[in-house]
This record gives sequence, C-alpha cells and structure tokens, in this order.
Amino acid sequence: MSFSLYVLYSSLNSLNLNFGTAKFSPSFCPLVLTLIYLKGTRCIMYMEVKNMLFKAKNKVLYEYWIWDWLSYKKDYIKESTYANYSNIISNHIAPDLGKYYLNELNNKIIQKFLLEKYKNGRLDNSGGLSNKTIKDIVAIIKSSLKSAMKEGLIQNLSLDFIYPKTNQKDKIYTLLKQDQEKLTNYILENKSAKSLGILLTLYSGIRIGELCALQWKDIDFKNNILHINKTLQRVYIKDTQINASKVIITNPKTHNAEREIPLNKEFAYELKKYRTNEDDYILSCNNKWIEPRTYRRFFERISKKAKIEKINFHGLRHTFATNCIKLGVDYKTVSELLGHATVNITLNLYVHPQMTQKKKCINLVCKNFQEKVLK
Repeated sequence: MSFSLYVLYSSLNSLNLNFGTAKFSPSFCPLVLTLIYLKGTRCIMYMEVKNMLFKAKNKVLYEYWIWDWLSYKKDYIKESTYANYSNIISNHIAPDLGKYYLNELNNKIIQKFLLEKYKNGRLDNSGGLSNKTIKDIVAIIKSSLKSAMKEGLIQNLSLDFIYPKTNQKDKIYTLLKQDQEKLTNYILENKSAKSLGILLTLYSGIRIGELCALQWKDIDFKNNILHINKTLQRVYIKDTQINASKVIITNPKTHNAEREIPLNKEFAYELKKYRTNEDDYILSCNNKWIEPRTYRRFFERISKKAKIEKINFHGLRHTFATNCIKLGVDYKTVSELLGHATVNITLNLYVHPQMTQKKKCINLVCKNFQEKVLK
C-alpha cells in the first residue's frame, strides 16, 4: 500500500510549510510519484522537496491512515464487512485515536482506549461495548497498524492487549412452550406465505437474513429439502465520502452457513400451496424481496395478535436450538442445522446442563462405588 494523495496532502500541510496556495497533482509511473506544486506561474517538482517527505511520514494522523487503509481493503473484503468496519472506525476509533500521529501511538495508549470502550463505549452512554465489537475494534487497529509498520511509517509494536475479565454473556431469550403453540395456532388460522416464514424459522432455525433471501427455487419440494445459499441484509456505510444504507444479497456469513435443511413433510405441503415463479421471493411471492427490518415489524404485529410474550425475531432461532438440545439431538447435528462455523459456538450458546443432569452424570460415574457400598 502506498500513501494516498489525501494522506500525502494532509501530511505535508501538517508541516506548516509556507508555500502559499498549493495544488497537488499525482502522476503514477512504475518508479516515480511526481507531485507538482504550483505557486503563481512557477512549477516546483516534488523531487525538490523530497527531503521533506521523511518529516511528512512522521506527521501522518492515524485518522487519515486508517481511512486510507480501509479504502485499500475495500476490494478484498465483503461489502457487509466493509460497512461494519467503516461504522466502527467512524463511531469509535477515529474520534478517540484519530487525533494521534502514527508515530505517537503505542500499546499503552491503545490499551487505555480499549478499557474505556469496555466501561462506557456505547454511543448513548448506556454502558460498555460488547465483546464482539471490542474484538472487531482490535482486529481493525492491528491490521491498520501492521500495514503502517510494513510501510516503515512506525516502529514495530507488539500489539498485545489485555482483555479485562467480564461476566458479560449473550442472554438467550426463547418462547415458552405454550407461546410456541399459541403462535403456531394463530398462523395456521391466518395462513400466508409471509406468515409461514415465521414458523419456518421456529421449526428450522434459519436466520432472518436467510429467510428474506429465500426464493421458491431454493426449495426442493420433491425431496422436501431447503437450500440455504444466500443472505439478505441492509448495510450502513459511514466513511469519509458516504453516509447511507442499502440492501445487499450475499453468500452466507460462513462456509458452514451454506447448508441443506430437511423440511417436515406437512410443513412443506402447506408452504407449497403459495408457490409462484421460481425466481420469486417466498415471503412476498413476487420478484421484490422483503428486508429484515420490515419483516421484524411484521413479526411484532403477529406476536401481539397471537398474544404471546414479547420476543425479538432471533428468539425463534434460539427457541429451535433449545428445543433440539432438550430433545436430545446430538450437538453436531444441531450445529449443522443452525449453520454455525463450529460446534463450539452451539455448545457455548445453548448447552447449559441443569442440576438434574449433573446429578445423573455423577450417579452414572459412581455406579460401581454405589453397588459396593450397598453390598
């Protein structure tokens, strides 16, 4: 990666060089970057101020560098990842660390910044950022600074940070059995392809983005197989040039998320009644998709009408997974149905042995001891 003109321009200006009004015009060739400085009618080639570049390199603000780094990465990462990175940089990294010059940054400054984000990093000042967001922040900082090291802009940093101990865990919300029955009954009494999508998540565990991206061609009704091969989401991009959102359809988030899920025969039969053209989206039954935020609002309305406890849409996926575990389905199968990257994700999220299960385990292990005592 080379300096972008934006970074170079900003760096030279930060030196407070008394050159008057300047206009920089980059001309790239295999060996030389020519920078033309205009002052009145006289042109001074950049090579004449070459010695000043070394000073400029030490006067690059991290804010300029990190946006330049992201611009370079844009062609190598998914659009949704770019949107996530741009928001994190804009909302968290640039406001706090962007004021430092690259050669001023060190582990102590970054460590202090991370601890502050853990304590009170939310934009609404309601508490600390999640572990997931902190890990994303660290990944961005490490990658951007490693690029700066590679360019020789800063000395090597260890970039080893201490993560504070936290009891923070993602709380799992699920529907009670009676609410599952009430929701199912209401939808069966008010059937449509759109409403059956709710039950499809409840009884298969698919993500809302995967549901919204489903087309009729993704269901093999002959064998009752659901093919998950894409996801739909709205991404919010906030960088130096854009502040907007748009809907994108991409490959699933991980390789394991691209999967096949068997459908219950009776459920597939009910769903088939609404089938239209193979390229139509299942929820709308036409060629126009329904995006997740719109479908979440639809679910909220259905939930109120069904008179069930308030729960977010992702809770249906949690309910499916929890039901599978309670019914004794092996963890590997549950993990594959959910499309988790590893079975460990499934275990950490959903497997929480109850005291009765723990007692049963101890009794089984101590069976030989128990028999000897009772003799």
